[in-house]
Parts: sequence; structure tokens; C-alpha cells
Amino acid sequence: MAEKAASGPKPQRSMTFLAVTLEESGLLGSAYFGAHPLIPLNKIVGGINIDALQPAGPSKDVVVIGYGASQLEDTLGAVLKEKGRVMGPDPEPQAGYFYRSDHVELAKKGVPMLYIDSGVDLVTGGKEAGMKLGEDYCTNAYHSPKDEFHDDWDFSGMADDINVDYEVASRIANSTAWPEWYKGNEFKAIREASLKGQ
Repeated sequence: MAEKAASGPKPQRSMTFLAVTLEESGLLGSAYFGAHPLIPLNKIVGGINIDALQPAGPSKDVVVIGYGASQLEDTLGAVLKEKGRVMGPDPEPQAGYFYRSDHVELAKKGVPMLYIDSGVDLVTGGKEAGMKLGEDYCTNAYHSPKDEFHDDWDFSGMADDINVDYEVASRIANSTAWPEWYKGNEFKAIREASLKGQ
């Protein structure tokens, strides 16, 4: 994604790509960036978190962790519509994934963040196959020694998802819009106060 951005036409806005460390130790890398940003937080228009993608092949959908949070979802929806895909909410909101991944450190500072995960409605096998693969991963591999590379992984769906991420980021970088948190979101007031300091 960064290579594509660097090799393509220069966007109107700068794009920053972060690879942060120590998420599993308490989001320490992203927390450090949030406390010591290279760019003033009120100058960051928004962000996309790419945490984990499923190597299960192409899907008809993507999952938005923390669904219903910000206008970044409007841009995502437009991109997906053009690609004949849809978005849906996290099927396990009770797991609190929105608060357990690196983007939340910027969200807590008011920066609108979008966390897009792989979909569950697989082109081959549908929702039943997607849910089964997700449940199998969480039960048998997640945070265990079995969570490792396998030769039979299908990366085509991951490539589709990264292209969606890129297109959303590119549209934001080539606009003058400032996506906002939706009304009622817990981070909205923090963002509004931050922008007053511009």
C-alpha cells in the first residue's frame, strides 16, 4: 500500500504509514506515537488500521470494527459500492476489538479512525464458511503457537481488502474534507476541541 502511494501521483495531502510495535504488550508503540506524534494530531485528517486480514479468499463484504463511528465509513461505503461489495458491523462487538487495537490510541486523541477487517461472506462458501474459518482461528490458533503461516493460505482476498484500504486512503488524501466522528461518538468532543487549536 505504501509502495503504491509512493509510486503513484503525489496526493494533495501527505500520507503517513506507521508500523508500530508492542500491541500485545499494551498498545505501547501506538500509545507512544499518540503521546509524541510526528505530525500534530489536529493536522491528521484520519487514519485506517490494518490489523489482521484473513487468508480465506475473496469476500463479498468487509467488517468494520467499531461500526457506526465516523464519516470515514461514508468513503468506505462509496468505494465498496463501486466494487460490488458491502460493509457490515463486527459480528462480535462484545469482544471489544475496537479498544484492543492500535488505532484506538489515536481515536482517544480525537483522530477519526477506521478499522477495516476481512469480510465473512466469502465468494466461495458464503457466510457459513467465513464464520466457520473465523471461529476455527479464534478457537485453535489465536494467540497460540499454531498462529503461524500455512502454505494453503489464499491471499487474493487480502489483496482485495488492501486495495479497498488504499482507495479509501487515497480519496481522503485527495480531498479537502475533514471526516468527523458521528454524532454521539465518545471521541467527537475531543476532536472538536483539538481542531479549535488549529
